[in-house]
Amino acid sequence: MIRLFLFSGMIALLMSACSSGKTALQRGQYDVAVRKAAERLRQGPGLSRRGHGLASLVLEKAFVRGYEQHQTRIRRLSSSENPEPFRWEAVHAEYEALQALTDNALKCTTCADWLTSYPTSYSARQLDTRELAAADRYRVAEEAFAYRETDRRAAKEAYLNYRKAAEWVPNYRQTLAKSEDVLPFAILRVVVEPLGATNQISPTDNLHLEGMILREIGRNPAPSAFVRLYAPTEYAGDGYAIHEAVQMLVTDYDDYNDNTSSSSTTVYSNQTYKVGEKKINDSTTVDIMEKVSGTLTTYRREVSAGLTLRLRAVDAETGRELWNDAVWETERWATEWQTFSGDDRALNGSSLKSANLFPPSRWSLYDELRDALVSDVARCLRRNYERD
Repeated sequence: MIRLFLFSGMIALLMSACSSGKTALQRGQYDVAVRKAAERLRQGPGLSRRGHGLASLVLEKAFVRGYEQHQTRIRRLSSSENPEPFRWEAVHAEYEALQALTDNALKCTTCADWLTSYPTSYSARQLDTRELAAADRYRVAEEAFAYRETDRRAAKEAYLNYRKAAEWVPNYRQTLAKSEDVLPFAILRVVVEPLGATNQISPTDNLHLEGMILREIGRNPAPSAFVRLYAPTEYAGDGYAIHEAVQMLVTDYDDYNDNTSSSSTTVYSNQTYKVGEKKINDSTTVDIMEKVSGTLTTYRREVSAGLTLRLRAVDAETGRELWNDAVWETERWATEWQTFSGDDRALNGSSLKSANLFPPSRWSLYDELRDALVSDVARCLRRNYERD
């Protein structure tokens, strides 16, 4: 077994050492071809010279083609006629790929002669493109910033682009401070209104459920960096206008369903027993051997309750419905018991099921439903607002 393992490992090593990057070159994957050829050359001829002599030729050809490919893309992206948004970010990615291509080629100790005609570092060009990428983001942010007070989504766009500009160039033209200035205008402010009056549960239970929901929402983090959920108080909105209102209503409470069902089946013993005798002639009597049977009846009692709450969001200014959703919970308790009639030997030693004589109360079922529903409402709000 050890010999087989060592042999398999040696084969794998030889196969990896054989890769000269030729296949990648033929497929037009020039960056991959350069990396594989450089790795093959770094390994030396090894036990198998396969691929080693070819690797330097592959590396040069793949490097030249890869270099031209990246430079062509850079020229296209850098053109003033190119309409692509944030094109300098793509240019930066091309320079990063060029740098990786060059770094891999430089691992080849026998390639210095032809590599001297190519740059060894693109750091200065990467710095330049970072400035241009930051300027692009800043320009878009400034255009959106002008509409921040009347268009929340424009404010959000301004915030995101200010932050992106700062990622390209740290604190480019005070973008971090400007992003904080525009953030309050980018927030979607949603007030969660009191539960609507219902005839499904009592006013006291309705008020208690409302309080639990609002406390759960307050404990949870905001669904999104750009969404704030508020309780229906005078401080809702933190001094800014409310954009949406969430309305909730308990639409169904199935308080206590108690159902009992039964099913019967005939069961047989695993072995045969003597159940009688019979004569087969005047002088001979034989035993009658048969499996014994009986009727096993299984009863099932199930107690269940259900609670449903509907939610909808409306535009605070126009009253237009924006989304509609529902959450529901069902609690079930069940017990089974059995009776038997017939020959007890048909039970094959099994015991009959006994009933649980203490079902949950109506109120304990409701408490379970209510607690689960509170968490469901919080998840529903997160689901509807986490992408904003």
